[in-house]
Amino acid sequence: MLSSNNKILRHHKRMKGYPMKPEFINYLQPDSILIVDGESKKKVLEEIIAHACTRCTMDEDQIREAIWKRERMMTTGVGKGLALPHIRINGFPSPLVIVAVCRTPVTDYKSLDNEPISLAVFFAADERDPEAYLKLLGSISSRLKEDGTIASILAAGDDKEKIYSILAGE
Repeated sequence: MLSSNNKILRHHKRMKGYPMKPEFINYLQPDSILIVDGESKKKVLEEIIAHACTRCTMDEDQIREAIWKRERMMTTGVGKGLALPHIRINGFPSPLVIVAVCRTPVTDYKSLDNEPISLAVFFAADERDPEAYLKLLGSISSRLKEDGTIASILAAGDDKEKIYSILAGE
């Protein structure tokens, strides 16, 4: 969480005409940026699940079940190398965002454009607040749709601080 001084500083920057940071960045920490091998969809999602369990109080099986239930409904591979796996779970403590940069493009992800994915942005939230969930999805989507954002993230390699700065719009 941001300290109160950082929150005040962000508020003042916004008031002086600085662009507002995407909302999702409030829930992303540099240590929640994973660099994964990307051998398969299953391996990428399992690494995300394992990390998610260290960042919240939810049970690993509950998170796994929700992710795979969502994937069975429709792929979260949205195209252009991007996947947005996302879940809503009743009682989820607070929104969670995890970014997985794949060293090797994942060819079996079955994205909507049938292209491999190189970046997965996972998020989870409480199902009782659909408005907050949609805002979170919208802020992630808006940031990643900006020209060059995904390419810049992939070009950053293993530099998690740089990836975080790119996502934060800094």
